[in-house]
Amino acid sequence: MTQRILFLLTPVLAVLLHGSVALGQEQADAITRIDGQTLTTDVARVYFNAGHCANAETILFDLTLFNADGVRNAFLWAGIENAGCDEEENRTDQTLRCRPLGGNPRTVNDNFTIFDITLQELIDTGVVDCENTALEGQPFTIYAFRNEDPGANNVDVADYGVAPFRVDVTPPDQLSLTNQPVQEGSSFTVAWSSPSDSQRIPEYRLYAASTDDPDAALAGGVVAQTGIDQVMLTATATDLQLAPGEEVYLFASAVDEAAVTIGDGNEGPLSESTLGIAAATAGFCDDPNVDCSGCSASSLVLPNGQPGSGIWLLLGLALALGLARRLAR
Repeated sequence: MTQRILFLLTPVLAVLLHGSVALGQEQADAITRIDGQTLTTDVARVYFNAGHCANAETILFDLTLFNADGVRNAFLWAGIENAGCDEEENRTDQTLRCRPLGGNPRTVNDNFTIFDITLQELIDTGVVDCENTALEGQPFTIYAFRNEDPGANNVDVADYGVAPFRVDVTPPDQLSLTNQPVQEGSSFTVAWSSPSDSQRIPEYRLYAASTDDPDAALAGGVVAQTGIDQVMLTATATDLQLAPGEEVYLFASAVDEAAVTIGDGNEGPLSESTLGIAAATAGFCDDPNVDCSGCSASSLVLPNGQPGSGIWLLLGLALALGLARRLAR
């Protein structure tokens, strides 16, 4: 009986233990909107990229507080990853682990959200680095203390939340092409080895220009795109509006994931070019120097429209199979 009772209580105890652990964890706040774009993907991988950093004073973002019933204002601090800004010793002037944002406290509006914080305010703390070109996904955090200034106290876990974000101002490396430098035909393939970047590469881009000039290709814009784990893009002469004999120079680039939406991350430099020369695909017996009076576009049909030897061969095989089945009965 005792064993049966313990068995029945096991799920309940598990839930209670899980709840006690959860109560001891930091509350997960989140940056939910950057520069007018709402985040719809993993809020644990929020990025500010080189484009944001170049316009830090005008880049606005919203911070949404979770488990914030009754919270009317919040005191915001910027911290490095795992800064422990809830502990007073990490909020001193002698360290750059945690620093307060100017303008505290901030008003918590509808949906528990603080609107229109600027990226520049994070940078001004001296904690967040937006100029180091070696940064590839450096993690930081925003601590939001509920209602009261943390002062010189250690803050209980129920009285603050932490929102993670990253800064990546480093574009992926230049792609190294693995295809032929010159291609002739009706379609052209640009292939590459995977670039070096500590973050994922969710997008690759293909560019085209009439000259071997990356600037001219960029000015013309993207002609094709592909996604994660791809190492090749293909464009046809029709796609590129090329007549037979016309040439095109093709370039590829990688775009990292440091963005609110895929495609807005840091873009690496264009690769070296591959030259594509448009040529019509040769059809059956297209050579004008060859007598094709006995040729056919199909081995099953002769030029006069009568069945060729190929179709008689197929009929013979069908009859043989049918006869073999009858004999096997």
